[in-house]
Amino acid sequence: MKAAVFKEKGVLKIEDVPEPEVGPSDVLLRINHCAICGSDLHRYLYGMLEPGSIMGHEYSGTIVEKGEEVQGFQIGDRVTCSGGRINPGKEVFPLPARYSAKLKGFQSVSTNGAYAEYMAVDADRLMKIPDSVTNLEASMTEPLTVAIHAVRLSKIRLGDRVLVIGAGPIGLLTQQCAALSGAIRVFVSETSSARRTLASELGASAVYDPRNIDLVEELVGQTEIGVDIAFECAGANPTLQTALEAVRIAGRVIVVSLAWEPVQCLPVDWVGREIEMKASYGALPGDWPIALELIESGNVILKPMISEIIPLEDIQSAFQQLLKPDVKWVQVVVAFE
Repeated sequence: MKAAVFKEKGVLKIEDVPEPEVGPSDVLLRINHCAICGSDLHRYLYGMLEPGSIMGHEYSGTIVEKGEEVQGFQIGDRVTCSGGRINPGKEVFPLPARYSAKLKGFQSVSTNGAYAEYMAVDADRLMKIPDSVTNLEASMTEPLTVAIHAVRLSKIRLGDRVLVIGAGPIGLLTQQCAALSGAIRVFVSETSSARRTLASELGASAVYDPRNIDLVEELVGQTEIGVDIAFECAGANPTLQTALEAVRIAGRVIVVSLAWEPVQCLPVDWVGREIEMKASYGALPGDWPIALELIESGNVILKPMISEIIPLEDIQSAFQQLLKPDVKWVQVVVAFE
């Protein structure tokens, strides 16, 4: 089968590789679509993978083979990824106490990602795609879970004023989830003109280019005291400091981005307001069916976010394009259909 194989930092090559083996609890998927994730771009840019790895975890696929222990799925079922079995009321990340996203989250060795024609997956980590949801839409389930998890962690309340910094895929989905959760105003900060336009189209109350305005001063003017919650989804040098300065006394900052370079932070500017800052990482199992239901209901809008649909052969050039600072694309999806 054809797959995009990681060779070294900054290099993906399309190669013929063996089809993955199917264990007793696995299914074999023919991949339909796989969205390019920001974490894949980081792995690619910083070389945080073993040569020979195959990335890709935002996918939809069709079951073409299943192990003898698999129940609840049939050959021909359309499926997308899930967070595993749900344990209501007891959901916690099954991670070690000193887990490091830098050292562990980006170094996983995988020869079985979804930038490939076929992928073997434990059936417990799959959900059936509803008839009304397309394979393309289903490939956006995973990034939507990240936004859902961040918004649920924020303890947002009806009537809150919210700032989203960064209008990439996660930021735009966080913007929509915050509005669905009761935010009365959602402000968005983004340097890309194309992404600012999209944030406006998706319902942002106001959208700002932080290079042309004192964002904190503007938000204090709009709200009198600052926003209630800021979601930091950019990971650029000034954005964490901006988020911390923008919130009101006892406000909350949710750090969603993964910054790989040192970022500016001056606590004396905001510590006196006793701000709460919390990191959000990935999603819990219970967030996944919520994401699929939001897609099915049409409450989250995905289509305008998908800038390009590319064949697997174009993935190297797409990764290079997405890493450019002036990129106009938002979400790029690899199509196998």
